[in-house]
Amino acid sequence: MGSNGKKTGNTDLGRTGKPAGEGGSITVEASIVIPLVIMAISAAIYIGMLLYQKALLQSAAVSAAEAGAAIWASGANDPETCRPGHGADGPGLYRRLYDSGAEARLRKIEEYALSLAARNELVAAVQSEAEVVIKDSIICRRLEVRISKYYNIPLGRFIKIFGGSDKVRITAKAVSTVYEPVELIRTTDFIIDLEKKLEASFPGLKAVGDKAREAMKGLKERLERFAD
Repeated sequence: MGSNGKKTGNTDLGRTGKPAGEGGSITVEASIVIPLVIMAISAAIYIGMLLYQKALLQSAAVSAAEAGAAIWASGANDPETCRPGHGADGPGLYRRLYDSGAEARLRKIEEYALSLAARNELVAAVQSEAEVVIKDSIICRRLEVRISKYYNIPLGRFIKIFGGSDKVRITAKAVSTVYEPVELIRTTDFIIDLEKKLEASFPGLKAVGDKAREAMKGLKERLERFAD
């Protein structure tokens, strides 16, 4: 019985007027929800930083591809200054046929691509790779630049326990055409002159050359009809 003569219930109210057990349950829920919220916010921020890194890598790959194509056409050795080499390292007259400094020039373009990708980055990479290749086609050459970087994932060790990877890989690729029409014309003239000299020395080659020219002429006519 209460002091006013009325019977009170068995509910034990705390100082806030709520049941005593409810405050403890709110504390338990908060201890679970708040870390999850913090982790979600941190993950969103980290993903945004990785997206920035992806844009940075793509920009570096494009710049390196354009600079690499420019020095490849001019015969320069330095992709940053585009200055030609001197002496034995300088561009050869017929470097389109054989370029003794091609591998060294490719390595310099790779170093230049990695230096561009390292500028203004928000997340430090644990591993960086760059690959530059020259691909020949019938009409032109293409210089391809590929940059890959590996970044640690927060709580990566915990993820690795369950068979996942503790790193994320970001890759960017860019392609630029090597414009060298003068070199192409000069090389074509060189091949034609060489063919004429060989046909003069070896008459049997002239018959083979005539058949090849007839086949190319027929192909040209079919392409022209198709285009019309």
